Amino acid sequence: MKADSYIPALSHDWLTPLYDSLIRWAMPESTFKRRLVEQTRVRSSHRVLDLGCGTATLTLLIKKTYPEATVVGIDGDPKILGIAKRKAEQANLDITLDEGMGFDLPYADASFDRVVSSLVFHHLNREKQSSHLGRSTSGA
Repeated sequence: MKADSYIPALSHDWLTPLYDSLIRWAMPESTFKRRLVEQTRVRSSHRVLDLGCGTATLTLLIKKTYPEATVVGIDGDPKILGIAKRKAEQANLDITLDEGMGFDLPYADASFDRVVSSLVFHHLNREKQSSHLGRSTSGA
């Protein structure tokens, strides 16, 4: 993937440190993420992947809600993963945070019982959607 085609959180790399504050201000993140966690119906034996975990808000919420589950977050932005790792350390929660992209996951097939994602797909441009999600960019 070309570096110039990557779309960082909030569309601009310089806004990354402000991400959590701006999202809390702009939307009811805690409400819809709690609802998403409820809908996952995770069990203690489950392995859960948060695809495009960003600053790990959802990843950490899953681990807090289901402490026995194995929770992994993956994101393609090393800068935002730095924020996520600090948040995990501060929360003293055992999660794994990996750098990688959804179209080239570093995990074996069927490695997870649940895959969740929040506030990610709007980062995909039409080119990424068509080439990585297998959709046509014409007509539909």
